Amino acid sequence: MSKRTFGTRHTNRGGIGRRGSSVTMIQTNVQYSYLRTAKITFYVVMAIVGPFAAVISTHYLHPLAAVPLGLVAGTIAGGLIACIIAIWPVLRAIWWWLPEITLAMLLIGGWVYLQDQINPILTGVIYASIIATIGLIPALRRYTLALLWCLIVRHRLRTCFNTFLPTDRHGHLPFIGLAKPIPVGERVRVWLRPGLSLEQLETQLGKIAVACWATSVTVTKARTSNSAAIYLDIKRRDVLGGLVGSPLTEDLPTDVPAITRPVATVPAQLDLADVPDTHDTEPTERPAKKNGRPPAVTGTPAKTATDNPDLDWI
Repeated sequence: MSKRTFGTRHTNRGGIGRRGSSVTMIQTNVQYSYLRTAKITFYVVMAIVGPFAAVISTHYLHPLAAVPLGLVAGTIAGGLIACIIAIWPVLRAIWWWLPEITLAMLLIGGWVYLQDQINPILTGVIYASIIATIGLIPALRRYTLALLWCLIVRHRLRTCFNTFLPTDRHGHLPFIGLAKPIPVGERVRVWLRPGLSLEQLETQLGKIAVACWATSVTVTKARTSNSAAIYLDIKRRDVLGGLVGSPLTEDLPTDVPAITRPVATVPAQLDLADVPDTHDTEPTERPAKKNGRPPAVTGTPAKTATDNPDLDWI
């Protein structure tokens, strides 16, 4: 009989239609990695805490009694730490759903408490009035929708890291912190694992935006001294496209008189009588050019006078 790990994918061959698969909460390689780490941690902690507790116990007890006491102390300390490491995948899954679990406990606990105190009909009326108030008041409605988007974005980012973003060889996902609403959308703090960098995320921002149903996504460092802590800003709207009221307009005076400026008279038509007459002299005739060249000069050129008697024969 084959073994099946909790949360691992398995195909459903029964039924009609396509084969489905269950939601992967804890993968097999991740669970095996944490179990192996928990086993190693148990022996390391026991080897450190046991002798240390035995040495301290020798000041109060006999050495023969201090050795078993140190062994017991090391076993208990190592077992506690190993249990925390072994169940860490479950704790991480609880962390992913912690806001939803808290909200469900508050709603159910409040309903049970009100039923014990008052009539169940009045309890339903109170819950209905709270829902109606949130839906009718625009400010409360927008804030509630912003909080709901923060819950959705955390799960969409987990899907992105589990689908197309690289992880380490054990399949460990980055630690996704809480999300908070910002004017353009949501901001999520993420702690990256070894094997994933900010530059690799920048090449996948388009896919992350599609997975988060957003317009665009930007990534920035949360700390200048640590590249593992980053901020993912999920942008859904453009706040620069709206009108912003300024309190400076209230300080402007309202009793300022209007300033009238004289308007210059523009002539409607040209009066030729105002234009003075100009007497142009007759221009001298210039020789016409033939093919763009001046015509050759005809006639005998005048001799140039010279003082040199040796050149008279030329």
